[in-house]
Amino acid sequence: MVNTWAYVPQSIRVHPLSRYGPETIAVHLVFEDGDGFECRAIGTLIVTLSGANIKDTVKTIDLTNFGINRERFDGLTRTYLVRFNEVPTDLSKVQVSVTFSPESGTKLRANGTIDK
Repeated sequence: MVNTWAYVPQSIRVHPLSRYGPETIAVHLVFEDGDGFECRAIGTLIVTLSGANIKDTVKTIDLTNFGINRERFDGLTRTYLVRFNEVPTDLSKVQVSVTFSPESGTKLRANGTIDK
């Protein structure tokens, strides 16, 4: 019998695929399990954007909903994708803060910067 503890998220980070353009900010997030492999996650994900030219923008995503979880997960990149559609024209970089609250276990946090 396999213990499942190694296959639940132990860390989260903002993936370098994260980008922004004139119409959207695309934040890619990757979870890693206890063995350091990318994995899926079940819980609540809160993504906050901030910066000199951007208002604090927050999205809360319920990854306990399997339909939403499947919709947000990209199997090719093994990342969760969160899009924001309000992009200031004079944006030079975006600060990203992420909090993930699993159904059980410890909250995970990450910060990152998306440069132009």
